Amino acid sequence: MEVKLSKQQKVTVNSAEDIYLTMRQILRRENKIGQGQEHFWMVGLNQANKILYIELVALGSSNMASIKPREAFRMAIYKLAVQVIMVHNHPGGNVTPSYEDQDLTDHFIQAGKFLNIEVIDHLIISDETYHSFVDSGIFKKLQESEKWVLPYKLKERYRREKAIEMAIALKQQNVEISVIAEASGLPEKEIEEL
Repeated sequence: MEVKLSKQQKVTVNSAEDIYLTMRQILRRENKIGQGQEHFWMVGLNQANKILYIELVALGSSNMASIKPREAFRMAIYKLAVQVIMVHNHPGGNVTPSYEDQDLTDHFIQAGKFLNIEVIDHLIISDETYHSFVDSGIFKKLQESEKWVLPYKLKERYRREKAIEMAIALKQQNVEISVIAEASGLPEKEIEEL
């Protein structure tokens, strides 16, 4: 369900606080509907970091909202968003991310990469405060995670690492750059920089 936004709510996002201030208004408005339940929203942004849409994707129980990437990214694809921010509330007020919150973020980061729609943050909000995965450093760790990376991407990365190892070994043996490029599949310019 797309959330109706005023012109004042279609802000340019420069920080997690910008999103929080808008989402807190929406949370207060929607709490009348599902007070005590987790709400999960996706916020879509354009190239200039301006909010294109906010969609309530799931309404869950008091401590969980089940959501799959295909449901969450549907509106991002339709509205041509280039970036998204995940937002959900913790009705109890404690905005500390659970293991499940982190795993979901990890999964969505990889789904976004596949769709070429970058996930740039995940906020857990309450009426009084918020937690930004980016500001806390959790997001960077999740971006490096390989748990949800598609198997073919892991194979590509492995092949590339092996090609670089081979190129370095051949370069140390003073093998000609063009021969190394042919054997490794790497561009000559990259081999020169190794």
